[in-house]
Amino acid sequence: MEQPTQAIVLNATKYGETSVILHAYTQQAGLRSYVVKGVRLAKRKKTFSMGMFQPLTQLELVATTPKGAGLSVLKSAKITNPYTTISTQITKSSICMFLAEVLRSVLKEEEENPSLYHFLEHALIWLDTHDKVVNMHIHILIQLTKYLGFYPDISNISQPYFDVQNGQFCRYANSKECIAGSEVSLLKTYLGMKFDMLDTILATTEERRALLTLLMQYYQRHLQSFRMPKSLDVLYEVFS
Repeated sequence: MEQPTQAIVLNATKYGETSVILHAYTQQAGLRSYVVKGVRLAKRKKTFSMGMFQPLTQLELVATTPKGAGLSVLKSAKITNPYTTISTQITKSSICMFLAEVLRSVLKEEEENPSLYHFLEHALIWLDTHDKVVNMHIHILIQLTKYLGFYPDISNISQPYFDVQNGQFCRYANSKECIAGSEVSLLKTYLGMKFDMLDTILATTEERRALLTLLMQYYQRHLQSFRMPKSLDVLYEVFS
C-alpha cells in the first residue's frame, strides 16, 4: 500500500466494462495513472463515484502498485478541497474543462514539482471562491509557462512587438512570428499580475479571445507535444 498522495484529476477514461483509468497530477510523484475498479457499476454501494473524478477535482489518493509491471490500483479517494461553485456555474466548469485538457497535453514529467502543484491548487481554490473569473484562464496559461520553461522575457517589455518564437518583446518585426496589436498590449497587462488584481483588467471579449489565440500559438511553438484543446471552441462560446 502506497502512502497517501494529494492529486488533481486530469481525466478518467473507460477501462473494461466497469472500470476507468484515472489520470492525475500528484504532489508527490507528478503524473500518475490508476485503475479504478468497479466505479461504473450500477449498484448503489461503491467505493468510488464518477463524480469524484471530474476534471481538476482535488483528491487524496491511496493505491497499491503491483510488484511486476502494471498500473497502480486505487484503493481509496477523498475530496480534499470541495468546490462549491465550479460544478454549478457554466463559466467556471468550462474553464476547468479547458485547463484540464491543456494540462493533459503539457504535463509529461513523472516526478514531483511541489511549486507547480501548489500553484494549481491555489489557482483552483481561487477560481471556486471568486465571482469575477473572466481573466482567470488566461492568467493561469501565462503563469504556467514559468513552470514549463518558456515564460516571456520581459526585459524589453516596452517594445511594441512580441516574438512568439523567442518569447521576447522587440522593437521591429524581424520575422513572421513577431506580432503587434491589442493582444500584445493586453499580454503586457497580464504579465506580473497577481490573482487578486485580475478583476482590474478591462478587456473586451474580442481582445481576450485574440490574446487566447496568441497564447495557443505560443504553446504550440514551444511544446512539440501540445495539441490544440477541443474545448477551446466551447470556451469561446461561453465567453461570447
